[in-house]
Amino acid sequence: MKIVSNDIQSALAAPEVASDLTQPALAVYRNRAMNIVKKLAKRVIPGVSWQNPWINLILKALDPIDLMVRIPKGLGHLPIYSIRVRSNGITKQFGGRYFAKYGKVISNILQEKAFLNHNSNVLEIGCGCGRIAVALAEILDEGNYTGIDIEKVALSACKTSNRLIDKKFKFDFMDIYNREYNPEGKYLASHFDFPFKDENFDIIFLISVFTHMVPDDISNYIKEICRMVKRNGFCMFSAFLMDYGTMTHGLSFPFHDGECHFYNQIIPEISVCYYSSFFINEFAKHGMSLACGPSIGSWRNDPYIKPSSEFSQDILLFTRG
Repeated sequence: MKIVSNDIQSALAAPEVASDLTQPALAVYRNRAMNIVKKLAKRVIPGVSWQNPWINLILKALDPIDLMVRIPKGLGHLPIYSIRVRSNGITKQFGGRYFAKYGKVISNILQEKAFLNHNSNVLEIGCGCGRIAVALAEILDEGNYTGIDIEKVALSACKTSNRLIDKKFKFDFMDIYNREYNPEGKYLASHFDFPFKDENFDIIFLISVFTHMVPDDISNYIKEICRMVKRNGFCMFSAFLMDYGTMTHGLSFPFHDGECHFYNQIIPEISVCYYSSFFINEFAKHGMSLACGPSIGSWRNDPYIKPSSEFSQDILLFTRG
C-alpha cells in the first residue's frame, strides 16, 4: 500500500515542481495518477464492479436521486442508474448526461460513415440497456432496429422502454456463455449461429463488444456478420487497437496470447486489444473490406496521439462490395 501511495503522491506532485510544463504534459501526470487509483480499485474489487454486492446496493440506493437529477434535463426516459452501469461502466454515468451524449456520438458516426438514414435496417450486437437504441429512435422508421445482448437485466430495460416500444424496436436475448455477464450461457461465442437470414441488414454495428472477446469468438462473429449484411452494407465496431503500442497513459495491455494483448491475465475478456490487421484479415476472408479509418479514440490519454473521433475507443468500418 505504501508503494501505491508514493506513486500517487509523485504523480500529483510532479506538476508543482515543473510549473512550465505544457497542458498535454500536465494531462499525462493527472491521467497517470488516476490510472494508479483505478488499478488499486481493480485489485480490491476484481471483475465487474457492479457485481460486488455492496457496490450494487449503493448503486440501487442512488437510483431515485439519479432520476431526480435526470428529469429536469429531459432525460427521465433513460434506464435507471443501477442498470446503466451494467453495460456502460460506473464512470460518469450518474445523471445520464454522458449516457445520452455518447449514444448520439455513435448515432452521428453511423450517419456520417455508414450512411444510416430512416430507411436503414439495423442490427446492434451487444445493445446493452439501449444507449444507442435511444438515440436511433429519433432517426429510424418503426421496426427498423434489432438489438441483441447476452445480459438479461440490461436487455429488460430496452424491452420495457416506452420510447423503444413505440418505435417497434425488437430486442432478443443471446444465450452465449460469458464468465462475467452470462456464466450459465448455453452456447459458445466461437460456434454461435445468429438467428437471422442472409443479407438481412443494411448496417450491423457493435460497440464495446470486440473489446471483450478472444480471437476465435471474434472470427465466428465476423463470419456471421458478413453473412447477414446486405451487399453494399456496412459493419461498424469499436476496438482497442495496438497499432500505436500496448502500453499507454490510459489503459494498458501487458499480457499477450497469439493475436491479442489483454489487460487482465486471469480474465482476459475484461479488456482485449488487437492490431487492425487482425480485423482486416478476418473480414477479407468473407468478402468485406475496410471502408475508412480506423478512427482513433481517446482511450490512450496520450497527448501526442490525437484522437480523430469523439468516442473513447477506436472505430473501424467495413463494407461488403
